[in-house]
Amino acid sequence: MMLAMSRVSPRGVASVRANARVTRATRRARAVVRASADDGDDSRREGDDARASAVPSPSEGYDTVGARHESVDASAAPVVSGDDAVVDLHVGDGAATAVGDGATTVNDASALAPEGARTTSERATATAAGGAPRKKSSSGKKKSKSKSKTYASTRGRGMAAPEPTIDVTLVAAGAAAVGVVGYFAWTKLKGGNGAAAGSSVTTSSGEMQASGAGGVGEEGMPVMNVTDDAGMDGPVNMDGPAKAKAPKRTITREAKRMLRDVMDELRRSPTVDASGKNLGDEGMGFISESFAYNNVVSCVDLSANGVGVIGITALCEALKHNDTLTMLSLASNSLGDEGAAVLGEFLKTNSTITTLNLNACSIGDDGARAIAEALKTNTTITSLEMNNNMIDYEGSGALAQGLAQNTSLELLAMSGNYVGALGAAALGAALKENTGLRSLQLNGNDIGNEGCIKLCEGLGARTEKINNLDLGNNSIGPEAGPAIRDYLAKDDALTHLNLYMNELANDGCAAISEALRDNKKIELLDIGGNNIGAYGAQKLAEALRDNTALVTLELGYNPIGPPGGKALAETVKFHGKINAIRMGWCKIGKEGGFAFADAIKYSSSLAVLDLRGNDLGDDGCAALAQSLAVVNEVLTNLDLGYNEIKDKGAFALAQAIKNNAEGSLSTLSMNNNYLTKFGEVALTEAVELVEEMSPGRELYVQF
Repeated sequence: MMLAMSRVSPRGVASVRANARVTRATRRARAVVRASADDGDDSRREGDDARASAVPSPSEGYDTVGARHESVDASAAPVVSGDDAVVDLHVGDGAATAVGDGATTVNDASALAPEGARTTSERATATAAGGAPRKKSSSGKKKSKSKSKTYASTRGRGMAAPEPTIDVTLVAAGAAAVGVVGYFAWTKLKGGNGAAAGSSVTTSSGEMQASGAGGVGEEGMPVMNVTDDAGMDGPVNMDGPAKAKAPKRTITREAKRMLRDVMDELRRSPTVDASGKNLGDEGMGFISESFAYNNVVSCVDLSANGVGVIGITALCEALKHNDTLTMLSLASNSLGDEGAAVLGEFLKTNSTITTLNLNACSIGDDGARAIAEALKTNTTITSLEMNNNMIDYEGSGALAQGLAQNTSLELLAMSGNYVGALGAAALGAALKENTGLRSLQLNGNDIGNEGCIKLCEGLGARTEKINNLDLGNNSIGPEAGPAIRDYLAKDDALTHLNLYMNELANDGCAAISEALRDNKKIELLDIGGNNIGAYGAQKLAEALRDNTALVTLELGYNPIGPPGGKALAETVKFHGKINAIRMGWCKIGKEGGFAFADAIKYSSSLAVLDLRGNDLGDDGCAALAQSLAVVNEVLTNLDLGYNEIKDKGAFALAQAIKNNAEGSLSTLSMNNNYLTKFGEVALTEAVELVEEMSPGRELYVQF
């Protein structure tokens, strides 16, 4: 059964269509008048639009404008019958009964709401269960589309101190009975045939009884929609006394159309991107059914949708009946620890999901424990991302225990948490027992020297080595350099090492360089932002001369100066593998520019050269331009931004581009220099000429 919205009528009901004879008995008298016919009672009316009104005598201090009344015994309370029966009951002690398709009996209409429902400054409304205040509706009654409807209204006027509006909704267990008591109160009942026979609800100050045929509302749902101040709808369960619940959002027609589109895509496409659609818990519950028994979809992105514990619960319940989903992204949702607990319980038995993204989901230590428990038994997940959450060392320790018993996980990403030294030590100990992990990402966890040393000890003791280690932004100083060196000497599988934005300085860089000399596997090394000077750069350059594996070197934001720049340029000149070197903001000056200009003439592998912010000036730019004028079939990307280059340098580059129309350069960045429109025009015309002379070649210049 479904009850429509319960709302307040500020004016009550003023019309009287039946000649009702009413008496004012004792104010607390309770009377239930059955729907039996009384041929001699002219207060009974029959018809499609019959109404009766009961009002107190004006002599008792109540305003009875628009109402007709006489004093009779309480037993003569009005009875109205008909397919469209309406009862209007004003303040008084008489009971009223409506008989027909819409039937209700309201007793003791002067009963007030429980204490605490009133306000002293303005009119307020409240449900009997303590629901949110609701705005008063406009005066008058709108005719319901439903065939049967019942209005029960109490109204008081002329009192010395008028009471504020109070709206009390009473729901009988297992019935569709709704009654309202209090001043200026109004209830509309639609979608069924009225109230269940014999049902009753008792409050602290009054009782309501309803009799009639039990009604069935729309879709058979026992839900009543309540409108609050913000116009939001919320359900009230009718399986017992009325229970107030938090208001929920109403799904608009446009939103439902969008949700149906997502559901259709889930049913027909193996890969679905439903990120950023603001689904919320309600929307997630709406589309969850599309996952159940779905043998098509395999990869779904549900990130940034405002999904909480309710939404993830609905999703997990549906996924219990799905055997095809392998990749699931829930990043940037509000799962929290409770949502993670629900997900962890589901993962214990799931055997299909291999990739799970839980980045930025507000997961703390308790949520991490739940996921860790799942890892102990789950043998399917190979990639787990939990970056940018709120996991402390306790949660990290729990994950370490789960990792120690897990054999399938290959990637664990926990960057941007609060692992600390203790968490890193726990992970290091667990990794000694784990044999499956291949990639560990702990960027931005402040593990420090102690945590780094313990972690490296654990990694070095593994029989199965990892190939990707990210320890960037972790306050690692030169004291941890020897531990990193020893680990690198043992790990013959590591290909990517990220130590960006730490505090290694010259000594730390020198220690790591020793391990790089004989290393045959590392392809990417990022040691940018480590306060490395000329000495550290020179040690690194010496080590790389014997290294035949390194492909990409990230060295930006280190004050290596001209000496460091020259040393590295000399290594690049003859190193046969380095494909990209990024040295932005390294203070190499025009001398360093000269050195790299010479290097690109001879290098057979350097394709990407980033020299931003190095004070090259026009002279350094001109030197690089001379090298570009020579046929070069390797260099494709050159970044000279933030180098105080003026039109003179731009003219040199423009001439070099014209002279080497068949060169390999495809992107030239000149951002934030001192070019005028003349320099920009010169470069633009050079590009147009090259594209005209060499059809198919594309050269893009950024200013």
